[in-house]
Amino acid sequence: MSKVYIIILIIFTVYSCKKENHNGDIKIKKENYNPTEYFSFPTNIKKWQNYKEITVHDSLKKVCGEFENYKIQGYINQYNQKINWWSIVNKKDIQADNVRLEYRIIDNKEYVNQYINYNKSNGDDTINSLFYLKEELDKPHILRYKFYIPNKKNKVNTSATVSLSYFSDNKEIKTEDLKCLKKNNYYMVDVHIPTDNNLIIKGLFEEGYEYGDGEMGVTDIYILDTLK
Repeated sequence: MSKVYIIILIIFTVYSCKKENHNGDIKIKKENYNPTEYFSFPTNIKKWQNYKEITVHDSLKKVCGEFENYKIQGYINQYNQKINWWSIVNKKDIQADNVRLEYRIIDNKEYVNQYINYNKSNGDDTINSLFYLKEELDKPHILRYKFYIPNKKNKVNTSATVSLSYFSDNKEIKTEDLKCLKKNNYYMVDVHIPTDNNLIIKGLFEEGYEYGDGEMGVTDIYILDTLK
């Protein structure tokens, strides 16, 4: 049997299995997908009903519509790529879980950078969300970042760092790599910010982890903030 035939047979088998699962209407399970893949189902505007859009400017449109029991709104750029913050809200059950999520374009592809699960009764679900916060402390020129990471399984080994670059007047004035401290269900780090006005901070938070079964991975959050 030729190698080409074997490859074709494998592809056909995989495709047939996927098609069979699709026809069987298998429920989409969040744990089987990364955030970008998972949220691509409800944010696919081609599947929406009652679609509406408003032009904000030449390169930005606000879009809204309905997908099953959810009302969804967000933004797309001139290339119809999802960007900025989106919301997915259950329109029938006020006790149901909803989500706010941030889309960014990374390597010219849509990427879910942050997502915050919440409901109207209990507020934000920080245990099962991926996002960051920044806090201004009483100390001058000190900024605290907190990075919330969802815990799908117990992690036996973790470490986290953040790489930051500071820009003023479109010029990079400082870069640094910092180790983050684990506190409860988030990581934190205090940064000494330059005194320049209209400061832009760009960076990347990375958590490396290992589960008890030996599985390893990395969780990323891209950072973009403007300080005035």
